[in-house]
Amino acid sequence: MGGERTEPVGTGATERPRWLLPGLAATAVGLALLALNLYGVLFASLRAPDAVGYRDFAGSVTLPYAESIARLDAIPNGDAMTLVTEATRIFHEGIAHLDPDDVVRLGPHRLHTTVPVWENYLLFALAYLKPDTYQDYEFCSYRRTLERGVGRCGQQSLALVDFLSRRGLPAGFVDLGGHTVATADVGKGEWILLDPDYGAVIPFSIAQAEKAPESVIPYYWNDQVVRRQAFRVFDAQDNKVMIGGPSVRWKRACSAEQVAYLLKWLLPGVLVFSGVLLLRVARRSGRG
Repeated sequence: MGGERTEPVGTGATERPRWLLPGLAATAVGLALLALNLYGVLFASLRAPDAVGYRDFAGSVTLPYAESIARLDAIPNGDAMTLVTEATRIFHEGIAHLDPDDVVRLGPHRLHTTVPVWENYLLFALAYLKPDTYQDYEFCSYRRTLERGVGRCGQQSLALVDFLSRRGLPAGFVDLGGHTVATADVGKGEWILLDPDYGAVIPFSIAQAEKAPESVIPYYWNDQVVRRQAFRVFDAQDNKVMIGGPSVRWKRACSAEQVAYLLKWLLPGVLVFSGVLLLRVARRSGRG
């Protein structure tokens, strides 16, 4: 009885494995996420190979990202009407209208309508957790939208609203049920309609368009297409017109994106920092 030996409790031999594996795991995951982010920044592009040279219903080749940004930066701030007119034209030429059949044929990953994992692994994960919103994702950032180079009317209008808001113009998002346009205040409370999907600038408000849907037709280059849809899209009798903007559609839709792009860098940094601390604790406890 007196000769039996008992193992000491709480020695370094039991403490070291407890912190060593979590420390190694946290450090490894953090470094892997940082490497993924750096790959996206340094080597990858949001414009998928299948989107390069993509032709939409307008038949023109989409502007390269750098050219779109350069032309936007060159627009002076002096005249609001010039700003919205030029910006609408650039967003029309810089974002091809994506045919839904092409998304089905190629898949959301081929055209990056699902955010690639190297662009933002959090938005990529949300595509599987909430596919109705994130599998066919519309960026809030006009720069990311132009870099991807494809979208539909909602994406083009949302990007235009972002750009105009950053230039100091009150702007909003108008969901017409079957179509989406933007609206902007060009001065003294004069709100006009902007349709970057077609490159159209309609010099009056949604209220006038509702009263006389045919009045929008002369402002579209493809009036035959619009003529078939004008009454259905702009007629207020169907009760589908909903005006959103910074306080409705804008902030609510974009807050998750802003947080995701902050966390994509913050999370791996926290993991690496925590992992290093745990490894230090394991090392000290091992010495004890």
